[in-house]
Amino acid sequence: MIYFDHAATGMPKSEGVINAVASAMRFCGNPGRGSYELASSGDRTLFDCRNELAHEFGALPENCVLTKNTTEALNIAIKGYVLAKKELVHVLVSDFDHNAVSRIIYDLKQREKIKVTVFESDLFDDKKTVQNFENSITEKTSLAVFTHASNVCGRIFPVKKMRKIAKSRGITVITDIAQTAGILDINTEDYGDIICLPGHKGLYGPAGTGAMIISRDFDSQLYPLLHGGTGILSADMKMPSFLPERFEAGSLNAPAYAGLCAALKEKDLKNKKLTQKIYKYLLSELKNMKGITVIGAPEEKQEENWVPIILINLWGYNSEEAAEMLAKENIAVRGGLHCAYKAHKKLGTLKTGGVRISIGRGNTMVHAQALIDTLARKMTC
Repeated sequence: MIYFDHAATGMPKSEGVINAVASAMRFCGNPGRGSYELASSGDRTLFDCRNELAHEFGALPENCVLTKNTTEALNIAIKGYVLAKKELVHVLVSDFDHNAVSRIIYDLKQREKIKVTVFESDLFDDKKTVQNFENSITEKTSLAVFTHASNVCGRIFPVKKMRKIAKSRGITVITDIAQTAGILDINTEDYGDIICLPGHKGLYGPAGTGAMIISRDFDSQLYPLLHGGTGILSADMKMPSFLPERFEAGSLNAPAYAGLCAALKEKDLKNKKLTQKIYKYLLSELKNMKGITVIGAPEEKQEENWVPIILINLWGYNSEEAAEMLAKENIAVRGGLHCAYKAHKKLGTLKTGGVRISIGRGNTMVHAQALIDTLARKMTC
């Protein structure tokens, strides 16, 4: 199988990650639930994972809240912020959000907890995006939720610049870095009061891992979305006020986080140049191929503003049919709307969806050539 679906999950997982999970399955008890060696081993596993996250994203270890994915992290962050406020919250969101943001915002709006303004992103002009964001700010704006990069077309948005503006205006920023964690160098302070990320995509950790990382400067109290046992303060019916226990109710999956810790330790960017080479090659070939429409792609010399994701459609196929056709040729891509209604609406592909090709560290130029050859053959049939 030639795998071009790294935006869904990074593959393959390394032997180091697999071995770390297997070892923890044998030797980790329930973290925080005892003083015996198995429980202590679980404690050390979570501690090590937090330390690696802190090192990777420039944060304090205790501010690294472990979650099962980005979606859970975003729910804890956004709902936690809104539910802690007594007044109506004015929220700014982008027009490229994943449903992990859009559905949270929809739910809160339906419950009359928030007022929402959607600011317009510009695919080719960061200055316009930043200006549109700034023009959307009112005296009542207290929260902004940013998507760092589109999971549909790969566009990286100028979050760092918008974060700076928001910070100067006292606006809390929550950033979804699902498509950039492990791909770009990200410091929490520069990108948000809270960043939310997966462990299984660009970091190549196990599925079922993620994190909500809170910046050192963030001094607001979030309402805990989950309530339950934490292994400490068991006589208190309220969740602990301190991090990370305030947001980690119930037993944590120590083996999965052992795998994430291993992935973080072995992470390097040595394959980044090859990934970019493959991306540029595919982009060039696909743009010049008859029967292929490339959507939301960079113009020449703008590639550094995109993560390696390409959205296409094939003439004569709907996007799901095209993805199924490629699967029969042992090439894995994803068709459809990619859980991102707003992004497809923005790109004009809401009715058709699209075929997403996402490149990762396991890919080679041989894989890229095989994809191009297969598409060329199918489009001439």
